[in-house]
Amino acid sequence: MSSSPASVCPICLSSDAHQVSALDRHGKALATIVCRACGHVHNDPIPTDAELEDFYSNHYRVAYKGAARPRPRQIARNFKRMEAFFKAWWPLMRSRRRVLDAGSGSGEFLYFAANLGLEALGVEPNRDYSAYTRDDLGLNVITARIDDQDFAPGSFDLIRLNHVLEHLNDPVAALSRLNGWLADDGILYVEVPNIIDYARTKSRGNMFHYGHISNFSPWTLRACAGRAGLIELAEVKSELGETTGTFFRKGPAWSAKDAVYRANAERVQAAIKAHYSGTRSPIDRAVRLAQKLTMRLSEARIGGKLGEPAKIGAHYLDRFRAGGQGRG
Repeated sequence: MSSSPASVCPICLSSDAHQVSALDRHGKALATIVCRACGHVHNDPIPTDAELEDFYSNHYRVAYKGAARPRPRQIARNFKRMEAFFKAWWPLMRSRRRVLDAGSGSGEFLYFAANLGLEALGVEPNRDYSAYTRDDLGLNVITARIDDQDFAPGSFDLIRLNHVLEHLNDPVAALSRLNGWLADDGILYVEVPNIIDYARTKSRGNMFHYGHISNFSPWTLRACAGRAGLIELAEVKSELGETTGTFFRKGPAWSAKDAVYRANAERVQAAIKAHYSGTRSPIDRAVRLAQKLTMRLSEARIGGKLGEPAKIGAHYLDRFRAGGQGRG
């Protein structure tokens, strides 16, 4: 680990940082630093807008998923996750009418929302995935980056930003933009990977990559939202307060000074240090590998049996409705 890069933390604006990795998960050069003031972890340098536009429009899905379109196994996995998400949070979302999925990916959230009676719109920069969502699932998607959109203030009652914020080069500005699109009583769901969980569960050296510009902990996600004038919903705080996936609403903005939390920085640095010490046991790795294999076989079976994306979606939507939550 080297010390004191010049980069400024995008959350607390401190330049007190050190490098925690020089390589990405494939062994290619990628400098990653941690802020010693708040614990935010990010690539150094941060990619430009032009670099990101080319990467996400043309290369991301093939580079990270191995295909320009989602495979049946991936479709089944995503719809299964969406069924679980709606089971957990449909009571909170069902009264929202105008919905935006910012970075809609392969459209599973849009599919559930639209089929449950919400007015759902997606924005997805990848041309292949947005075309798949329109053509195969029949959903309303704009092929564009979030930064290129200019929706009117208060346009949406619910916005979802799922595993997108970590890919953006100015997370505070991105959340501020979404905040402006929210209705006064609107809610924003944000989910990102948790760098502390990654450090514990990923194999050694398999944490960082070009696409994940930011690596959040529970504190830095909320500090980022706070800088953008968003606060966590009281209704979910007891359940989600220690996670990196939660709901926000409009609230008073934090200052950069408010985002400084050295105890969190120490916690994140300790987690990364433990990751590189290789303390995960062989038994733990074997158990996780067996779990992943079992899950993939199940997903492949369902995806192969149902075949068409819309049929896979209908399977999981019907299961959700059978539970009684998707009525009315």
